[in-house]
Parts: sequence; structure tokens; C-alpha cells
Amino acid sequence: MFDTFGVAALLLLISLGGWLLSRSWRAHSKGVKWIGVTLSSVLTAALAVVLFVALLGFYKISFPPRRPPATDVKIAVTPENVARGAKFAVVCAGCHSPDGKSPLVGRDFFADGGPPAGTVYAPNLTPAGEIKDWSDADVVRAIREGVHKSDRALIIMPSESFHNLSDDDVHAIVAYLRSQPAAGRPSPPTKVNIVGALLIGAGFPTAAQPPISQPIVRPPTGTSPEYGKYLVSLLTCQVCHGENLAGRKVRGPGPPAGPNLTAIVPHWTLDQFVHTLRTGVDPANHKLTDAMPWKAISTFADDSDLAAIYAYLHGLKLIDGL
Repeated sequence: MFDTFGVAALLLLISLGGWLLSRSWRAHSKGVKWIGVTLSSVLTAALAVVLFVALLGFYKISFPPRRPPATDVKIAVTPENVARGAKFAVVCAGCHSPDGKSPLVGRDFFADGGPPAGTVYAPNLTPAGEIKDWSDADVVRAIREGVHKSDRALIIMPSESFHNLSDDDVHAIVAYLRSQPAAGRPSPPTKVNIVGALLIGAGFPTAAQPPISQPIVRPPTGTSPEYGKYLVSLLTCQVCHGENLAGRKVRGPGPPAGPNLTAIVPHWTLDQFVHTLRTGVDPANHKLTDAMPWKAISTFADDSDLAAIYAYLHGLKLIDGL
């Protein structure tokens, strides 16, 4: 993945800046000389920095941390696996469906606006999409490690949240995806242009995560804080609410800022917490914003799941945040 035209244009502009610098240096008037040298030097240096950051972005996409080949695995498409996977498909639908529901036919991330970063789709995850030609191990690795079958890094995939997804649960997701009927059309291949590469080079993360080499076991299901912590991670709460759930500031493009959960949830009862996520209205009668995926969480979580999530969040110590 490389924007040849964009990089060539930057190189041409840098060459032009160098030519202007050379011409300015030879000017007879000292005023013209030093003004020209200063402006052309600043322009050339700035363009060189832009080129470096863009190349760094392309490198991050094309060469994520090295990992061994995907381990061969064949996942059984059993009724139990499909039912468990369908539960998690609600989370996937937030990105991979235009209406937040199955079928997971894919979606253009920038259809409703956004930076002109190229062609970036959440791909079609039904058998009409490219994963029909992927092995089960390829799909597992894409979910938990954020790496495409071709070994490039995925873009806008919350693999940092799915990295600790248990073997049983990620296998259930794959079983569900394999059980779907083909729907929609194949998504266009991802093509990040110079703008997208600049964003990634400047710090916007790719999805690539460290390789997984050991089995991952899910905590026992139930209402324990341990299982609640597991669910909070999988529901990508940290993406908006910060790594320690103490809130997140918006810095450039990316997910919306979420409030400090360590300062909110410990003051709610379990009934208030459940009511908030079932209705979208908190105990103070404030409606949750559309940026908060409470409907998806409510669909995903049964009462036992919500009790586990509450047990974990309610037990968090206050962290000074937003």
C-alpha cells in the first residue's frame, strides 16, 4: 500500500524548494537573498518533514511487528458456537454494517465525512466479502492482532480491545461469520493516500497488536468483577473512556471523548446502571449521546452481563480525570 502519486508530488515540491533556495542564494540583493533563503529553507524543511512522516505512516501500515504464520485451525460451526458468535456480532455491526445490524455487509468509514485519507472501508464480513478466501486462522488473527491476511496492518479496527478475546469467543465469532448467508458486495480494497499516511505517521494508531502465542481463557461467565472487566474490554469502552476509564480528551481525529466512569458509576445502584443502558437515560434524567453505543451494549448484554460489568465498574477506585 503506497501512494506513489502523492509521494512523487511531495518530492517534486521539495525539489522546487531546493531550486528556489539555490536561486535565492545567488541573488545580488542581500535583502532578496536572505528573505528568499529563509522562506525557501523553511518551505523545503517543512515539506521534508511532511514526507518523512508520510513515509513513516506507510511503513507502519505495510510492516507491522513481525509475527509467525497464522496457526492452522479449523473452527466448528456448531449451533452453540454460532449463538455465542451472534452475541458478539452486535459489537461488530457498529462498524461493519451501515445500520448497525446484521448482515455485516461493510461500510464506508468516510461516507458521512472525514479526512480525505483514501479508501477505508469496514469490509463485508459475509461470505460475499474477501474473508471467504481466508482461513479461519487468518480471521482470528485479524480480529485479535489487527493484521490483514497479506500481513499489512488493518486500519480503524479495535484489535487493542479484542487482543484478550478468549480462544472460545473468537472461535465463536468466526463460526458465526461462516454461518451467514452471502449478502452485499465485496468492499473496495483499502487504499490509504498521503493524507492518511500523514495521520498514521503522526500518531493515529493502526490496528496491529503483538502476536498471540499462548492460549487465552475466558473468565467464568456470571456476575463477577473479573468477567465484567473482560466484557468491558471487549465492548471497547476504553476507546472512548480512556485506558483507565477515567475519561478521554479528543486529540485530533478519532473516537469521541467519554466521561470519567470511575467518578460516575460507583455512585449508581445496579438498577440505575441497568436502566441507563437499557433506556439511554441516566439517573439524572440526562439522555446519553448518540456517540455512546448504549443500544448495542443493551442488545449484547443480558442482565447477568450488565451485573458483571457493574460489579467491575462499581469497584473501581476514583481516578482524577476528566
